[in-house]
Amino acid sequence: MKPYSNRLAHLIVFCLFTTVVVQAQETDTLRRDIPTTPLPDTTYRSREVFSDVKPSYFRRPGLPWFQKGAFMLGAALGFATGKGQGLYTAFNPRASFFIQQGLSVGLRGAFESRASTSYRANSGGAFVRYYPVRNNFYVFGEGGFNIGKFRSSDVGPNDNRGFSSLNIGLGLGVKAMEKLSFELMIENNYYDKAPVFAGHNRGPQIKLGANLHFGR
Repeated sequence: MKPYSNRLAHLIVFCLFTTVVVQAQETDTLRRDIPTTPLPDTTYRSREVFSDVKPSYFRRPGLPWFQKGAFMLGAALGFATGKGQGLYTAFNPRASFFIQQGLSVGLRGAFESRASTSYRANSGGAFVRYYPVRNNFYVFGEGGFNIGKFRSSDVGPNDNRGFSSLNIGLGLGVKAMEKLSFELMIENNYYDKAPVFAGHNRGPQIKLGANLHFGR
């Protein structure tokens, strides 16, 4: 009986071992067949939201020409007419510095003459400009205060040769090159303590200008 008992015991152990091996293979097969679930991405992602909607032309930050700390040099040639007194011409050099985005303060000069007469006027002053639109196409408003002197062969002994004036203008410009722009402005001047020869009856000036821009 003993040999039969040993054989039976060996057979039972063999069967158990075979069963364990088969179950292990089936488990491994199931693991390979089950699709793996990707782990959540724990890397840092920027919270910045990108949008396809572009800001309007008026809300764009604009060229670096109009940022705080930028500088501008320019000049303009102006034309105007007076009632019955012919054509006026004016040359205006200017320089300005941007104290805030789109807001500049500066100095300018004015050299005026009237065609076919001896009238000449020279003045200088300060001005402020604001640019609500500051892109390749820009828009601005300007206001300034000036003091000067004039001369003319028609001036009588009671005429005051000194004068002061306020200038107010609106204009638009366009970027031509990296640092160069051209602009067109309409400007009016309001004189105080000036004879007729200083332009009391002169109409608004049309000015064509060119500017060099230097970023901050």
